[in-house]
Amino acid sequence: MTQWMVLYRKEMTEMVRNYKILWIPIVFILLGVMQPVSSYYMPEILENFGNLPEGTILEMPTPTGAEVLMTVLSNYGMLGVLILVLSAMGVVSAERQSGTAGMVMIKPVPYSSYILSKWAGLLTITLISLFIGYAASWYYTSLLIETVAFERIFQSVVIYSIWLVFVVTLTLFFSTLMKGNGGVAFVTIFVVFAISTVTSIVGKYMKWSPATMTEHTGKVLLSGELDSSFWLAFITTIAIIIVVLITSIQIFKQKELLE
Repeated sequence: MTQWMVLYRKEMTEMVRNYKILWIPIVFILLGVMQPVSSYYMPEILENFGNLPEGTILEMPTPTGAEVLMTVLSNYGMLGVLILVLSAMGVVSAERQSGTAGMVMIKPVPYSSYILSKWAGLLTITLISLFIGYAASWYYTSLLIETVAFERIFQSVVIYSIWLVFVVTLTLFFSTLMKGNGGVAFVTIFVVFAISTVTSIVGKYMKWSPATMTEHTGKVLLSGELDSSFWLAFITTIAIIIVVLITSIQIFKQKELLE
């Protein structure tokens, strides 16, 4: 446990040094704030900059607070996921290329501690960014449009965080499996969006898919209730995360032993 904590502190120190602890939350805050602000001021924006014919009257219905927050999470699902993958793509592969991983493993450090400390560091920055960004979005949505019940906000962000944990775990897995950072990012993004696309197309047969966490988030925001298939998706997602983590540890161990 002491070794794991030392490695975890090393990860957090690295994030402070390369400013990830600062710029990733800022990006999530901006993504979260832009949606309620743009939704509220959209009629004025179109009127002043839309080059509309003179005399045009715009009657745009104001979206509900829940709809605005759903759009925020949708933005996190695209740009947020892209930012997280790009920031995490070299978490293992870059250290293996530079020889840092080999230097760490010379000491009596369990392979599991190395991988799990990386995973914990990624989860820390991911969840901090998500919670801060979503809180900022909720504040501006309440200020400009309407207040959404805190219970729904809390449930939705917890459910959505499970999806981001899944994405981060996949990134760690491919960073352990592959050497090139660009390849890690490409394959991770491809797999994530492939899962999301297949789930949306054949959702009837993919109720267990981790990608359905985004759908359950929307249902909680709109109705405050969970679909009956939530627990199936939740248990499956947690099981996949555990299996991917164990596989990442084994792959890292084999690669280090061969080298």
